Amino acid sequence: MKKEPARKSFWALWNMSFGYLGIQMGWGLQMGNMSSIYEYLGAREQDLPLLWLAGPVTGLLVQPIIG
Repeated sequence: MKKEPARKSFWALWNMSFGYLGIQMGWGLQMGNMSSIYEYLGAREQDLPLLWLAGPVTGLLVQPIIG
């Protein structure tokens, strides 16, 4: 006998979505300041595009290996 998952009310879904909105805003603020953080850590201005590409390229290569 299959058990149906509990149905969530609109407000329960709203509260979950609102929490994720806060997380996304926090990440957005951090990403907006990332270039200045890189420069504070010693990166030169011409190194910034390479640093911005490092994360996505690493994920592209490592994710298929890890699964």
